[in-house]
Amino acid sequence: MSVENGKNDYPNTNYTEEMYRNEFSFTYGKKEEHGFAYHCVNCQGNCAWEVWSHNGVITRENQSARYPVINAKIPDFNPRGCNKGVQHSQVMYQKDRILYPMIRVGERGEGKWRRASWDEAAEKICQEIFNTLTDPERGPDKLMVHAGTGLLTEGRRGAPLRFSTQLGANRIYPSSYLGDMFSGAAIAYGEGNVGCTWDFMYNVDTAVMWGGNPSVSRIPDAHFVWEGKYNGAKIIVITPEFNATAKSADLWIPIKAGSDNILAMSVIQVILDQKLYKPEFMKSYTDLPFLVDVETQKMIRRSDMEHAASPEDHHKYEEEFYCWNARTHGPALMPGTEGSEHKSLRLEEHGIAPVLEGEFKITDIHGKERTVTTAFEMLKKSAAKFAPEQTKDITGVHPDTVVQLAKDIALPQVVEITTGFSLNKYFNGVMSIWNISSICGLTGRMGPYGGLNTENEFSLSGLGALSGFSGKYKPRFGSGFVGEFVFGDGMKTFDQYFSDEDVKRAQNGMSKEEYMAVVNQIIKDGENGGLNNTSEHGNVVKPWWQPDTALIVADSKFRRNKGNEYRKAFLSKMKHYFYVDYRMSEAAQYADVLLPAKSHYEVYDLRTSPGYHRFTNLAQPVANIKNVGEAKDEWTMFAFLAKKLEEIANRPENIDKAKVKDDKRYAKPGFHDLTIFHKEYTNTDEESEGEGEVYLGTDKMAVEAALEKCDQYNPWTMEKMYKVGGFLLINEKAAKSSPLYSDRPYSSMENHLYKFERLDTVSGRQTFYVDHDRFIQMGAATNTGMEGINPADNKGSTTPYKLMTPHARWSIHSNYKTSRTLLRLQRGVPAMMVNREVAKAKGIEDGDTIRIFNALGEFYANAKVSSSCPPDGLVIEHGWEPYMYKFNKGHNEVVPTALNLLEMADGWGHLKFGGLWDGNQYAYDGAVNFEKANV
Repeated sequence: MSVENGKNDYPNTNYTEEMYRNEFSFTYGKKEEHGFAYHCVNCQGNCAWEVWSHNGVITRENQSARYPVINAKIPDFNPRGCNKGVQHSQVMYQKDRILYPMIRVGERGEGKWRRASWDEAAEKICQEIFNTLTDPERGPDKLMVHAGTGLLTEGRRGAPLRFSTQLGANRIYPSSYLGDMFSGAAIAYGEGNVGCTWDFMYNVDTAVMWGGNPSVSRIPDAHFVWEGKYNGAKIIVITPEFNATAKSADLWIPIKAGSDNILAMSVIQVILDQKLYKPEFMKSYTDLPFLVDVETQKMIRRSDMEHAASPEDHHKYEEEFYCWNARTHGPALMPGTEGSEHKSLRLEEHGIAPVLEGEFKITDIHGKERTVTTAFEMLKKSAAKFAPEQTKDITGVHPDTVVQLAKDIALPQVVEITTGFSLNKYFNGVMSIWNISSICGLTGRMGPYGGLNTENEFSLSGLGALSGFSGKYKPRFGSGFVGEFVFGDGMKTFDQYFSDEDVKRAQNGMSKEEYMAVVNQIIKDGENGGLNNTSEHGNVVKPWWQPDTALIVADSKFRRNKGNEYRKAFLSKMKHYFYVDYRMSEAAQYADVLLPAKSHYEVYDLRTSPGYHRFTNLAQPVANIKNVGEAKDEWTMFAFLAKKLEEIANRPENIDKAKVKDDKRYAKPGFHDLTIFHKEYTNTDEESEGEGEVYLGTDKMAVEAALEKCDQYNPWTMEKMYKVGGFLLINEKAAKSSPLYSDRPYSSMENHLYKFERLDTVSGRQTFYVDHDRFIQMGAATNTGMEGINPADNKGSTTPYKLMTPHARWSIHSNYKTSRTLLRLQRGVPAMMVNREVAKAKGIEDGDTIRIFNALGEFYANAKVSSSCPPDGLVIEHGWEPYMYKFNKGHNEVVPTALNLLEMADGWGHLKFGGLWDGNQYAYDGAVNFEKANV
C-alpha cells in the first residue's frame, strides 16, 4: 500500500485517534478539579506541576509552565521539571506505599508487622514519649523528634519541627549530616548558602562547574547554562569523571578525586604570581590587609593594644582589628568589624589607606615590640608551595591548564563558579570551598561580577509562627556530623580503617593517636550541650545528645550513613524507634511503629527555598481526592499525636509529673506543660489565644498561616496562586544581600560591594585568615592545600581505587529509586561504572557482576564498562536502597567515616556552632579494590 499522506490515506485512523482522545479525556478529568504540586524531596528543584485526576485518583502531572517572563532578553523559567518528577503520579500508588499504621511483631528489620489503628499506634508512641520525658534519669535530652530531607517545605515540615520544639526534643542539622553544609563558604562569608538565581548564568562570561553536573542534578535549571553558552559564555567543568555536563562544555578538567583544594591553591598561586588580583577590592572587602603577628600567627586585636574599661568593652576589643595605614605609617583600627562602633566598610571616612604588603613593628599594650605583617603576605607565603608544576602529580592537572583556568576566572567581566555538593563530601572539602571562595575574593567576584554559587537562599520571615513559639520554647539543636558519628560508633570504624599515614597526610602531620585523642576530647566537651551550657559569648563546641527514643520523619538514615556499623550501633542505642514516611524505605523497615504519611500530591503545602528562582510553589490537592490507605498529612498526624499526648498527661496517674522540667534556654518557663500540649500545639491555649496566634492543626491551615505571616509572600493568597498556575512571585523583601530587582537575575553581595555593608563575619569582610588555635596547629590559618585521608593515596595500596557516588540521573537520592518507570530506563539494578581499560585488564566485561571490597566489608554490583570513568576510580550513582543489592549490602559497606579537625573547631568569631557553622559527613574517603564475582 502506498501511503503519501498519513492523515488521509492510512487506514483505521479514526480508531487510533479515538483511542488517544479517550485516554486523554480520561486522564484529564475536569479542569476545575485539577490540583497543583511539586516534589519536596531533597532535589531542591522546586517545580510547579499541574496535577490531573479522574474520579478522585491521580492520573498524571504536567509542568505548569506559566511562570512570568522577568526580562524579554533573558530566558525564562518555563518549563520546570525533570524525568523524576513526571512519574510521581505512578509512584504514589506503587506497592511499597505505607498504607496503615503498623506495629513491629518480629525482630527489627525482619519485616513482620501487624496493622494497627491510628489510636493504638498513637497511644504506643506518645506513652513512650511521656515515659522518656518524665523519667528523672532521662528527660528531653533522651528524646529525638526529627524531620529529614524527604520533607523540605515551608508548610508541612513545620508540623514535626513544632512538635519537636514544644517537647524540647533534640534534632540535628540535615545539611551537616548529608555532607551538604558549605562550611568553607561560611568561613569566607559567614554564610554558606550564597550565589544566584540560575537565570544569572545567561549573562556570564565564564561559568565554572567545579564538582557539579547540572545536566543530571540540576535539570530544571541546566538550560540557563547552555543558553549562556549560546550567548558567548565559556563553560568549564572540573570533575574526575566525564559526566553529562562535561560532554557539552568548552573545557573539561579531569581532576584526581579529592584534590580540589590543592588545584584551587594552584589557581591562587597563579593569580598571585601573575598579579591577576584586584588590590583595591582586597583592601576594602577582605581581611587581607589585617595585621598578623609573625611569631604567634595571631591577628592583632584592639585588646592587644588598649585596655578596656569593662568586660563588655574587652569582648568588643577582641573583635576589632588593625591594618597598616599608608597615610599615617602606623596601625589603624579597621571599621566594620564585629566589635567596631562603625558598621560601614567605607575607609575614606576614617582616613585609612590600607597597605597589603610589608613587615612592620608595633608596640603592644605591655610595651613589647612585635613584628607584624599582613594576612596577604601570609597568603602569598602559603600559596608559594602550590605552583602548578609542584601540584600536577597530586591533581593530575597540567600546569598550562591551571594557568588557563586562572585567567578564565580572573580576566573576564562576569564569572560564576558553581560548586557541586560533592566537594563537601571529601575529608578536606572545607578547604576546597574556602579556597574557591578565596579565588573569588582575589578577583573581585561579587554581585553583578559573579562569584561563588553554592546554593542561594532567600530571606523568609514570619514562618516561625508555624514551627516556633515566639521564644517560649526553642529547639535543642545538635551537630549533624558529630551526632551521626557518635550514634554510629564512628570512632570504631575510623580506628579500624584509617592508618597513621592516612591521618598524618590529611591533618598536617598529626599522628592518628593524637588525632583520636583530640577528637574524643571535643566530642566529650559537646555531650548534652557541653561547654556551650556555661559559655558567656555563644557556642564554643559542637553539641550532641544521645537519645534513646526517636520519632523520625522522612530521613533515609540507614541508606545514607557511612560504614557498615551505623545501623546496628544506632538501633542498639534506641529503646524506641518510630518512623513516618509515605513509602517503605530502608529506614522504615527497622522501625518499631510505622505511621503512613501522605505524599506530595495529596496535601496542601508551600515551597520556596532554595533560591534557584524567585517563585514559591503551591501544593493543593485535586478536588475529591481519594485517600491512599489511612495516610495523613503531617499537620493532621502530629496534631493527632499531640491530642493523645495531652490525654495521657491528664490521666490521674500522670498529671502530677506532666510538667517536665527543662533548661530555660529550651523552655522559657522552665518546663513543658504536657497537660495542655494539644492546645499549645494548635494555638488554642489561653496564652496563644490572648496573643492572637494563628490557629494550626491541618496542612491547609499551615499554608494559610504562612501566607498571612510571611512578609515575602504578601499580597498572595492560595486562590491567587491557584489561578496563576500554582505559584507566587516573592516580593523584594526576600532579598538578603542584594536587591531583588523585578527585571534582572539575582546575585549575592551587591549591598556589600556598593553600599559597603558588612558581611556576617568577625571582620565584616571576606575571610582569608582564621587565627583559631586549631587552624594554626593544622597549618591552615590562611588558605592552604591538604591531601586527602583516602587510603588509595598510599603508595602501593591494596585498595587503589577511589569510590565515587555522584547524584543519580534516575532518582532523587533514594526517592523514586524503586519506580517501575525509571527502573525501565536503566539497568534496573545497582550498576558500577568501571574504566574500560581497567576492566579489560581484570577480565571484566560489561554486565558482569563484580565484588567491590576493602577492610570494612564488601558489596556486589553490575559492571558498567565506560570510558567516562577515571582509571583510578569507580563510580556508582548514589541512592540505591541496600535491599536492592545482592545480599542486602549497599555501597556504604565499604565507606568509612571521619571528622576533620578544622570543621570541629568552634568558638571563634563567626565560626560558632549553628545553622551556618557545623561540619560535613564525608562520602568519598573509601578506597576499594574489585574483581569479577561468581555469584
